Amino acid sequence: MNAKQERQKDVWVKWDWLWKAIFYAAVIVSTWLMLLDDDRKAPVPVVLLLTGILLLWHWGGLKLAYRKADDLDNDAILRFIVIMGLIVLWFALVNLSPAYYFTLFGLFGLVFLHLPLRYGAIAVLILTGSIIYEQLADAGATFSLANPIVWAFLFTALGAILLGAWITAIIGQSARRRQLIEQLEATQAELAATERRAGILEERQRLARDIHDTLAQGFTSIVMHLEAADQALPDDLDTLQKHLGRARETARASLEQARRVVDALRPQSLDQRSLPDAIERTAARWQEETGIPLTTTTTGDPVPLHPDIEVTLLRAAQEALANIHKHAQATAVQLTLSYMDDVVVLDVQDDGVAFAGAAASPLSGGYGLQAMRERAEHWGGSVTLESEPGEGTTVVVSIPIYS
Repeated sequence: MNAKQERQKDVWVKWDWLWKAIFYAAVIVSTWLMLLDDDRKAPVPVVLLLTGILLLWHWGGLKLAYRKADDLDNDAILRFIVIMGLIVLWFALVNLSPAYYFTLFGLFGLVFLHLPLRYGAIAVLILTGSIIYEQLADAGATFSLANPIVWAFLFTALGAILLGAWITAIIGQSARRRQLIEQLEATQAELAATERRAGILEERQRLARDIHDTLAQGFTSIVMHLEAADQALPDDLDTLQKHLGRARETARASLEQARRVVDALRPQSLDQRSLPDAIERTAARWQEETGIPLTTTTTGDPVPLHPDIEVTLLRAAQEALANIHKHAQATAVQLTLSYMDDVVVLDVQDDGVAFAGAAASPLSGGYGLQAMRERAEHWGGSVTLESEPGEGTTVVVSIPIYS
């Protein structure tokens, strides 16, 4: 929305047509009275021509003045020139016919409508001076402070200036309020755009984590089973079939998980099961695939958690077990899910070679642990690791329980 459109919301601008109508009506009435005046000092065509110039100056001058800016303080000199031109033309007309005193009803209203206070006061004083001069000239009197006509018009001018100051203050306050509203709206729009960008980034990170936790782990498992099947060729067909079957099952499970990631749903293992059941099922499948003994324990009274917190804990268990399989060379694993008063803790411990003796993974690139931390921190939790050569590794995921 541009400045001109925004200004149309202001009351004094919204009713600008009324002030124009009053001015044009005053000029028309003055012209009609002039036609009825037999004492006019110039031929009718001359007066009509000057009246037309007055109307054209008002219409064209203000239109030109508001082309560049519509703020009361911007280009005020140009509008002051337009108003002064109207005063000069009016003075010329009232000298030709007193009927044009009626035009003052519209002319006074234009001063503070289009000029700031400092220029408006000058215009009012000049207009008042012109009226006093014309009145004294018609009466054949000279200027004197003892003349009540002088004081009457001076007090009228003072009242007009005070009224103009009050109106200008109201307009200025309204304009400042409008600017504050515009700034607030711009700030809100910027915040909304920032939130949208943050939401997009968060969604990308979520998808990256889900892809790592599902497809990457699934592909890793498939690769390992296919490599084991290749080693079983050509003599051990039973082992070959066993690894091919598991690779097939893992591929199907990964495909289903990929579909669920796209649908932004919870892991299938959590759909119809509690978190402890889902973790026990995951642990059992992992033990079957790897042949490494795994003991799962749940302590405390399980309580319902936010679905995304359950997803976070399940993904953490899957990631920890996947890392153990790839790096730890462990012979036993202990997984414990503990429900405490205000926190739920997942503890995965192995007796492997620990980080100091573990080989780097060419598949994870270290993203799994980072994803685990990001998921936990999103819910106010944390991930800690304890790893000592000869003592294995312990991964602890702790997340507050939200009531």
